[in-house]
Amino acid sequence: MKHVWALLIKFTAIGTMLFPFLSIFNNASLMTILFITVVTTVVSYFLGDLYLLPKLGNFKSTLADFGLSFLLIWIISAVFINSTSDMLLTTLFSALLVAGVEPLFHLYMKTHIFSDSAESVIPGVYKGDLMMTEYSEELDDQNFKKEAKNPDNQGESNQSK
Repeated sequence: MKHVWALLIKFTAIGTMLFPFLSIFNNASLMTILFITVVTTVVSYFLGDLYLLPKLGNFKSTLADFGLSFLLIWIISAVFINSTSDMLLTTLFSALLVAGVEPLFHLYMKTHIFSDSAESVIPGVYKGDLMMTEYSEELDDQNFKKEAKNPDNQGESNQSK
């Protein structure tokens, strides 16, 4: 479930960066932009974030994500978009914006996906130790029965503990 959240966050970030450039400068349709966003999100998440980020670190992985985003956006745009404007320049700016968001996403990946700490809880994802029930002395059935029989000694039994 935590990978689904990460994919949704990455999809939203990439889509937000691609939509203005591809729709304004290249007259791309919404379906084409969504297709480019989905392909770029899935490939860069599995290759760049899950494989390269733990091995290379944040900076080198961000550079690799820039190159990967640039190539994917450029190739898919060249195939699906009939543009009269300079597609290479539009793709370069789109990839730069995507690469600008990547360090923040890598921070999210390190704290929530690669970490097993209690702080890395994502809404809807519960760790086993966070949902344990408590057991206290006040709820012990035998002590409760003793105190119910002797209401006068109730204050004394609490003070002696």
